[in-house]
Amino acid sequence: MNNTVTGHANKVAPEADETSAATIKTNVSDEGQIPSFGELVTQLQTPSSDGGPVAESFEGTNVDLTKSPFPVNNDLFEGLIHILMRDLPGNKYTFDGEKEVLWEIQIQGKFKRQIKGPIYLAMELPQEEKYKVTAPMKLVIKACLQLMKTMGHKDVHLSFGGSGEVPHMGAPAFHSFDRVVVTPPGATPPPLGHHLERMPSDIQRRKNFFKIDQKIDVGSTYTFSMKNRRFNPLSWKVVGVPIARQFTVSRFAESVRLAVYEVLEENGQPVEDPQGRVNTMAKKKHTKRNTFIWIKMSRKQL
Repeated sequence: MNNTVTGHANKVAPEADETSAATIKTNVSDEGQIPSFGELVTQLQTPSSDGGPVAESFEGTNVDLTKSPFPVNNDLFEGLIHILMRDLPGNKYTFDGEKEVLWEIQIQGKFKRQIKGPIYLAMELPQEEKYKVTAPMKLVIKACLQLMKTMGHKDVHLSFGGSGEVPHMGAPAFHSFDRVVVTPPGATPPPLGHHLERMPSDIQRRKNFFKIDQKIDVGSTYTFSMKNRRFNPLSWKVVGVPIARQFTVSRFAESVRLAVYEVLEENGQPVEDPQGRVNTMAKKKHTKRNTFIWIKMSRKQL
C-alpha cells in the first residue's frame, strides 16, 4: 500500500502491583487534592456511573498519576487505564530497560458491544475551532508525519479541525498499539504495570495490518500497550523528531489529548458497518464519533 495521508487542509506503582481489569477502583480525586508535577495537569474521561454512553466533552476528571490505574466505563468499553511515566516521583517501572521510552499507557478491559465504525487512535488538540497553522507548525507537522511513516503508519488521518472535526493526527488504533493481547473468557489476562513481551502476532499485525482478518471478540479481555519516546509531558517538550529535533509544546498548544474513538460519520454521513473488523479505514472527515478512552494533559496556568 502506498504511503498516503488521509485528511484535509498524528507503572507508576511498584512492580509487584498486579492489577487487572477485574479489580476496578475509582482512583479519582477532587481537583483541590490533586498534586501538581511541575506544571502538568492530567484529566481522563469521567466513567459512566451506569455503564451507558458518555457525552463528547473536553472536560473530564482530574487524576493523581501516582494512583494509577484508573477506571474506564462507557457503552463500548469497560476496564482500566494505567499511565506509567518515567520521570514521575516514585516511579519504579523500568520500561524493560528501554531508556528512550518516556511514558507508556496500558489499557485492559472488555468491549461491551460490537463496534459501529472504524476504531482510531489520535493525538489531538481539545478545541472545536480550526487550528491556525503557522509556518513553524507546518514544519512540525511535516516532521511528525515523517516520523509516523518511519514507524510503519502508512495511512495517517490529518485534520486542522473545524466543520465538525477536532484538530488531530491519527491512525487505525489496532495498527498504532505496540502490543495487543486478546485473552479468551476463562483465561487470565496479563497484569497491568508489567512489561508486555512482543509476540509474533504483534509483528504481523504491524507489518500486514490491512491483510489481517481480526474482529472484535465481545467477551474476551483486551490488553493494549503504547509507548512514547518523543513527548515528555513533565517537561512539556517533544524530542527526537526529524527536522524539528526538539521543541517546547507550549509554543503551539497548552493542552493535548490522546483519544481512542469509533468513527460514526464521515462528512456528515453514517459509516458502513465494519462487521467487527479492526482494520477498517475512515478516509474522510470524522464528523461524528464516539470517544471511549481519552487522556488530556495540560500545562498548568501559573
